[in-house]
Amino acid sequence: TWREMWEIDVVSIMKEDFIEKDKDRSKYGRLFKMATCSKGSIGSLLASSFCERINSCANQVLTSRNTLLGDGKMEKLVMSRMNRDFMVFMRKNYP
Repeated sequence: TWREMWEIDVVSIMKEDFIEKDKDRSKYGRLFKMATCSKGSIGSLLASSFCERINSCANQVLTSRNTLLGDGKMEKLVMSRMNRDFMVFMRKNYP
């Protein structure tokens, strides 16, 4: 689940698997270095966008009528809401 992956140190993985293995930058160039070093790094921009999307969906799901939802139920509803187009596609094509 996403909760288990929350603690993963993506920067160290990128350094080990991409930066250190491509010392002369012939394969990946400076892309992974830029993603791990700058304050406006690629990873943080994606993460902040994802968080904003989750919060936006959570605000739509959590209304005055369903404030007593449990954590698991709320998480499922928010993820379903975030992936609404995908869920419609799957129900239509794979009933």
